[in-house]
Amino acid sequence: MTRRSTARAAGAVLTLLPTVLGATAAHANAREGEISPRAAVGHYSKLINKTAKKNYTNSKNEIARCTAQTKGMTCMINKTSAATRTIDAGFGLSYNAVAGSLNISKARTQSVSVTCTAKVNKGHSLVAYPIGTRYKYKIEKHITTPLDYKAGTSGWKYAFDPSPAKVSCKVI
Repeated sequence: MTRRSTARAAGAVLTLLPTVLGATAAHANAREGEISPRAAVGHYSKLINKTAKKNYTNSKNEIARCTAQTKGMTCMINKTSAATRTIDAGFGLSYNAVAGSLNISKARTQSVSVTCTAKVNKGHSLVAYPIGTRYKYKIEKHITTPLDYKAGTSGWKYAFDPSPAKVSCKVI
């Protein structure tokens, strides 16, 4: 193959390349310094399959405890404590974004008034747990080009929003 025929063949390939790769007039304009509409790729995530269970006792979040040191002791808890607000985030959404989607406070804790009294055997404890709303949801991630498509869905995620005036007390 001569130098001229090689140059012609290369020119033919370069001419066909935009057609083969699906280039459009927008791509041609992008080469001239304009932004191609296809180059505008974005993403967003949103909560789906959202459910709320009210009056849920979060037994993983102990907020106060009184342990009996003598036989037949009366334990009394009367204090204000902090209950932890938990929010599973990720999959494209931050803690604050999930809180906003659930319409709950972004604060990490909630002040809770605790008042419990019980007769407790030696070595046992009266324990207070916060009561609130437990949310169950999934996060769906989307990618946008000129079209919007779902890129994936998370597994189940949970959030707990403690109530300021509700506690559950249990002797353990």
